[in-house]
Amino acid sequence: MSGPLGTSGGGAAGVTSVTAGNGITVTGTTTPTIAASIAAGTGVSIAGTTTLSVSNTGVTSLAGTGVTVSASTGAVTITAPVVAGGTGISVSGSQTTSLSITNTGVTSIVAGTNVSVSGATGAVTVNAPAYGTTITASTIGGTAAAGTSTGVAREDHKHAFPSGAAPSALTVSSTQATGTSTAPALADHVHAMPGSAIAGASAVGDTAATGTATTVALSDHRHSREAFGTPGAVTGGATAASGSATTLARSDHVHSTASMGVLLASTTLGSAAVSVTVSSIPTTYKHLVVLWSCRSLYAGVNDYLGMVFNSDAWNSGTKFGVWGSSQGYGNVGTVHAATNLAASYDNGGNLWIWNYSSASQWKTYWGVAPSNQGTGLNMSQSQVMEIWKDTTAITAIKFQLTSGSNFASGARFDVWGY
Repeated sequence: MSGPLGTSGGGAAGVTSVTAGNGITVTGTTTPTIAASIAAGTGVSIAGTTTLSVSNTGVTSLAGTGVTVSASTGAVTITAPVVAGGTGISVSGSQTTSLSITNTGVTSIVAGTNVSVSGATGAVTVNAPAYGTTITASTIGGTAAAGTSTGVAREDHKHAFPSGAAPSALTVSSTQATGTSTAPALADHVHAMPGSAIAGASAVGDTAATGTATTVALSDHRHSREAFGTPGAVTGGATAASGSATTLARSDHVHSTASMGVLLASTTLGSAAVSVTVSSIPTTYKHLVVLWSCRSLYAGVNDYLGMVFNSDAWNSGTKFGVWGSSQGYGNVGTVHAATNLAASYDNGGNLWIWNYSSASQWKTYWGVAPSNQGTGLNMSQSQVMEIWKDTTAITAIKFQLTSGSNFASGARFDVWGY
């Protein structure tokens, strides 16, 4: 219905019908009843018939902890906090639909050797082993052992250790021993040592001996030694002997050889030569004896052996000869030559030179040699005695054949000193 109802003219000139509208109900036709149709909804209540009272019975304001809201009334948006994983926790799924939170750390705990725990999960207390109350004492000769105790040692724990004891005294000929003592040796321990004594004297012919003394020798000890003695003279025909003297010989000792000859030099020709020289003759002897054996390559029966001394030239001086005569070389003896029938051997001889080392006398010499007369085998003796008219000591002898021929290979000259 709309507009006012008219009353003029005695009749109805206004609303002629009523039709219900939205939220309005109409009952009756002549005298219609118009009623509003308002129903309460969620969070809304309606009271009264003439004057309606509409009340909000739902959320009137909005606030929260740990969330954010866009407003306190009206169209409000509520935003939850972002959930992120941490140590031992992982988050998966959608932030707006369904989150899955998983424990990725320790899920249970089990006690290990010598350790106890209050539980397997949740608030767990882990208990370490208790401290031990007994510390085992160390002993000499003790062996290593892992042990079976379930207690732990404190850092200031201390093992009892054996006390030190006085070391045993050493004796000569002591044998090595591990020992059975249960006491250790202190760092400043000292073993008693045997005393020292005077060393015994050495004697010629002593034999080695271990000894029986119970004393020791000091590093600067000294054995008394035998005295030095004078060496005996060597004589011709003397036989070797160990000797019985109780004295020692010095390293520079010299035996007297005054009564016997000493070989001073020996020369043997390895090939034919015109002369043979024996040099470096020492002047420490009185007389010289020359033993010779040779053959001449001269084309005849016999040749003759001559000599000069020291630096004299062959056959150029006048020092050699006998009283009232002089010549340039000294005669020694006859030498077999190439055509001698006794060609199967060399002949030899000896030459004596007296006082050869004198620096004040002339030298007398005497030579003896066999000679072969003619072409036969009849042997005869060749002798010569002459003088070298010089006071100089003889230190070299040069031998040469008077024919000027060569000595055959194998010629030998031995010089002895007396």
